[in-house]
Amino acid sequence: MLSLLNKKWCLAEPSAETVSLLERELHLPTVVAVLLVNRGVTSLESARDFLEADFSRLHDPFLMTDMRQAVERVILALDQKEAITVFCDYDVDGVTSAAFLTHFFRDLNCPVEAYLPERQSEGYGLNSDAIRKIRERGASLMITADCGITGVKEVALANEIGLDVIVTDHHQVGEEGLPPAIAVLNPHRADCDYPYKFLSGVGLAFKLAIAVRNGLHSAGWPKDRLPNLKRHLDLFALGTIADVAPLTGENHILTLHGLEMLSVTAKPGLVALKETSGIVGGVSARSVGFSLGPRLNAAGRLGKADNGLHLLTSTDLKEAKVLAGELEQINKERKEIQEETVAEAESLFRRQIDLEKDRVIVLASEIFHPGVIGIAASRLVDKYQRPTVLIALEAGQGKGSGRSIPKFNLFKAFTDCSGHLIQFGGHAYAAGLSIKEGQVDAFRNTMNEVGHRHLTEEDLIPEVRVDTLLSLEEIDRSFYSRMALLEPFGAENPVPCFLSRGMKI
Repeated sequence: MLSLLNKKWCLAEPSAETVSLLERELHLPTVVAVLLVNRGVTSLESARDFLEADFSRLHDPFLMTDMRQAVERVILALDQKEAITVFCDYDVDGVTSAAFLTHFFRDLNCPVEAYLPERQSEGYGLNSDAIRKIRERGASLMITADCGITGVKEVALANEIGLDVIVTDHHQVGEEGLPPAIAVLNPHRADCDYPYKFLSGVGLAFKLAIAVRNGLHSAGWPKDRLPNLKRHLDLFALGTIADVAPLTGENHILTLHGLEMLSVTAKPGLVALKETSGIVGGVSARSVGFSLGPRLNAAGRLGKADNGLHLLTSTDLKEAKVLAGELEQINKERKEIQEETVAEAESLFRRQIDLEKDRVIVLASEIFHPGVIGIAASRLVDKYQRPTVLIALEAGQGKGSGRSIPKFNLFKAFTDCSGHLIQFGGHAYAAGLSIKEGQVDAFRNTMNEVGHRHLTEEDLIPEVRVDTLLSLEEIDRSFYSRMALLEPFGAENPVPCFLSRGMKI
């Protein structure tokens, strides 16, 4: 039905049989069973996994293709005291991935450095100059964190100059296939049977670390020399929530424990970041998504992501407070630049876009700042319910960022438009690209052709998904404790939405 604000209200219709099964066998209140089924938790086993959130329910990391090769190479590096470099992306997921691995290797007394490319001069992902620089600095093993899956040529170069590479990346595999690395850890590989496909970059860093820890234990290392990975789950929660990864399955288990660790963390950088964000006591998924994450992301967006990385790997509280203060100023600057970019996008929209004809919004401008176009694109998606791509132009080249709606796979659309693009990557809902300015119009036309093929008028109407009917009499203190069983809320595990009929406002 269409109602308030011209939105489509959809009342979920969970299987009564499945709801009854969960109620009966797990002794759950009806409303909790309904919410679980609405979120795809439909078996007794998956419901137990979700509700118990126990580490014993995590999958064996060695189920992931190439994990044994990765572990063998890392253990060789540890035995021979090789220098390791972690190469990461500049968003929060990338920076937390690198910080996680840095802390892990420090715990093992291994020489480790993190390399973070400068966003505007080096761009996204691996690049040849960085590969050479890392090798010249003495590293013989490079581990990518949240990037590298499309770096076929760059990994080939690394092989030529004696730099072994382990790729950990959760983004989609590119058209050129897998890079020729020692190991490529990516659950989206066609030949990977790892059961859970939605780990973020920091999730893959965790999986590699726990596999190495298991490998060292099997090799005879005493337990007191092995790192306690639970204390680094604060970084897991931060990266996973900020990357808007689904809070289902393993992500749900690890994020729940990670938020507990984040609430009591002793890491100087996180202590300082919480302080400047005004967070006291427990940390929720919401406070990560709206306070901690944006501050770290601001550094990457404005080409200063090394600030965030230094903060998360700092061992000195005084230094961390200075870095956190700098992040606060960067975030204020980000907000100003973001508003300028949104204003320019709205101005271009009014002049160039016809919603009667255009299924996809594509706008390009030299005024756009490449670091905030993703946020600005999200604003336009929310307002106009159209997939949106914003392209920041400079010197004849464009860097674009897109956001999408449920019925339109942005990564597949970019694949259909690849003839107009220099490079692209990402997911169904969020993707990035590089393009020559002269190709923008052709790209816009092709994107709209794809949009008309795949999107109907109904797909463009925003939905409000209602979990179940609820009377006000059912809401009491015990009701809130039942809702807490489903936390943390986030992507694919949204805050419950209820409908009460016959109410007067």
